[in-house]
Amino acid sequence: MKLSEELYKKAESIWIDAIRQPFLVEMAKGTLPEELFRNYMIQDYLYLTDYIDILNEAAGLSDDKETADFLSGIIEATRNETFRVHLSQMKKMGIGDDEVKNSLRSDVIKEYIKYLHKQMSEGGILEGLTALLQCSWNYAYIGQTMYEQYKKDIENSPYKGWFYAYSDGDYLFSNKLWIDMIDKKTQDIDSERADKLCKIFVRCAEFENSFWNALL
Repeated sequence: MKLSEELYKKAESIWIDAIRQPFLVEMAKGTLPEELFRNYMIQDYLYLTDYIDILNEAAGLSDDKETADFLSGIIEATRNETFRVHLSQMKKMGIGDDEVKNSLRSDVIKEYIKYLHKQMSEGGILEGLTALLQCSWNYAYIGQTMYEQYKKDIENSPYKGWFYAYSDGDYLFSNKLWIDMIDKKTQDIDSERADKLCKIFVRCAEFENSFWNALL
């Protein structure tokens, strides 16, 4: 069994819980108060700036050209996502630079980022990239699954752009490249290492659900 198959199996129930989160359901139905979405956009933007920093950290640890090239592409894709999904929407909502600079990261995000940094610095590039993959894959799962489940509602939701972005073909393709890379790098690992990576992946999925819970 590929590691990605094990990761998916371990995290699936947590991801199913995610698409039932009231915050996301209200986003899909278009009933979420704008001020809550506004706070989410700021918090997620702050998270993404840290996420990109950790990706850059991974790039510094890469010891082969294939991984370095992959990370370069992922960093660029994440920056594009930040601009396309977050900065453009934040601008439309009137969220300025000063508001972002004066915003504090939530306790959940601070704890989550600390955990991601720890996996990269103490575990190594494979542990770090497995942890980071969970975020990308989690959003792809949420975007695709919720769009299929709430398609009619989403089409009329003021937040439809968010669901479009994370069910978009380019985003899903980039995420698939990441999954394939992890599978390639882990094809010869032993069961103990695989179990460790699965536990990291699951813990990150739990952080994601804690984040959604904290937004309401």
